[in-house]
Amino acid sequence: MTTVAQGLGQTTDDASATLHLQHNLQRAATEAFRAGRPALTHLNADTTWLLSIPYPTDASRLPGRHLFNILIDPWLQGSQSDFASWFSQQWHVVAPSVQTIAELNIRLRDVESSMSDAFSKSNGSSSGGSSHDEALQISNYIDLVLISHEYTDHCNKATLKDVPSSTPVFATKVAARLITSWNHFRNVERVAIVSKGHYSWKDMSTPLLPSWLGLARITTPRDVQYFHSALLIMFQHSWSSPDGPSEGIVYTPHGINADALKVLSLAAPQLNVIALLHGLHSIRLSLKQLNLGAHNALSAQRITKAKYWVSTHDEVKKAGGLVNHFLKRKILTIEDVLSEERKRNGHLENDSPLADLHDVHFANLESGESLVLQ
Repeated sequence: MTTVAQGLGQTTDDASATLHLQHNLQRAATEAFRAGRPALTHLNADTTWLLSIPYPTDASRLPGRHLFNILIDPWLQGSQSDFASWFSQQWHVVAPSVQTIAELNIRLRDVESSMSDAFSKSNGSSSGGSSHDEALQISNYIDLVLISHEYTDHCNKATLKDVPSSTPVFATKVAARLITSWNHFRNVERVAIVSKGHYSWKDMSTPLLPSWLGLARITTPRDVQYFHSALLIMFQHSWSSPDGPSEGIVYTPHGINADALKVLSLAAPQLNVIALLHGLHSIRLSLKQLNLGAHNALSAQRITKAKYWVSTHDEVKKAGGLVNHFLKRKILTIEDVLSEERKRNGHLENDSPLADLHDVHFANLESGESLVLQ
């Protein structure tokens, strides 16, 4: 297993966090577009992500645009509280890499305009000026918002109401109902749950999505609150061959029973999972397991066979309220999990119990860091 990013460049104040994001986002976006590969950017130290997918060469897009941007579980400023502040309240300890949605849009605008300039110059084109101007005229570069849970560290009203109302929102059932009640967004759709039988990513696309993109939710049996579930983002790089294999990203901030992910093998056309976003920390509230932690993540990775395992939802936040006295967090590292696995299986030549992990890249991205999924 290769560690591709772990604890590099963490920032704690707003100004340095913004500069850190600007540098990393520009580098990652350029690399992603050149390689035709998606890029992940961690917008806070918890579980707010930006997924930037280069448009397929044969796909329609707005003038001046190179990347389709999906904003996942945005919570940027202020505290989050479920039910009441006396019951549960948390604050970020590490500064988010952007403070507002408007600031994020400025960063994304700068990325698009500089890419227009760079690629027009490299191609010897004289149309760079018009592409640059078109990029500057767009006010919103967030193409889609994706919400995994109704809790306010995932579905944060203050942050979401800063997102332009024209932005499509896809959310899980309870979250979609909550967001609709705010009367802010024009289009809020519920993410469909994957059935037990065969399915296609094309079945998970809707008119609000590009024709090359599908969204779905995987749930754990008998988990009535769907607390341990996963979102599945599926896409194709070329719409000219819609029956070819697609790629997917599994996002499960609390973790999901690993066996539930076996449904991935039923996708037709074939679905290749390139990244698993699953936390390392094990968190319990009294007798209830909240975040499943690294041991479950290891099992999930083996089922998904994801090339990248990216940690998420592991920020140790400042906490208050009654619930805080009953929360038990066990901080685990990837080294802890692999060491326990070696002990459990005994020492074997060439670490043979871990041979299936040799080509896996583990990433622990700090706030503002980006990773291109090659």
